[in-house]
Amino acid sequence: MPATLQLRLTGGSVNSDPSASLGGVMSANQLSATPLNNLFDNVSPDEAAAGDTEYRMVDVYNSGDAPATSVEIYIDPQTSSTDTSLEMGEDGVNNPHTAAANLETLADEETAPASPVITFGEHGPAAKLALPDIPAGEACRIALKRIVGAAAVNTSSDQATLKVVFA
Repeated sequence: MPATLQLRLTGGSVNSDPSASLGGVMSANQLSATPLNNLFDNVSPDEAAAGDTEYRMVDVYNSGDAPATSVEIYIDPQTSSTDTSLEMGEDGVNNPHTAAANLETLADEETAPASPVITFGEHGPAAKLALPDIPAGEACRIALKRIVGAAAVNTSSDQATLKVVFA
């Protein structure tokens, strides 16, 4: 079977709660394709008023039998609200890694990754984030950062889409 890439939650081998996808061991569960809160929770009125930044850790896992080469991940489209944005960065120290690798776990969703420090950016179709080749049965860790600006207007169904391309 050729390379097949999946976006997997982290937070333990059986974690299915996107809010707990804060690092550690990769989950056997994929990120849901259903948009409603499939990675980040709703923004509360207090968070919208004050502004809020939250983080999640996901793995790009190769479930196929062949290596995935020329791997790139990007956001398209970016969030639909002008008051929010989604940024991402790669764990350039520990990638690629085995499915059982126990990488950094964030203390909570407000804590930025620190080991290693990750550089975040709004990687879109014109500036995709390049990842290393991913051997079969291994993964690359990606950190995602959702930024809600202060005095954000309530927006129903604020969404962004992650896309992965590879050879």
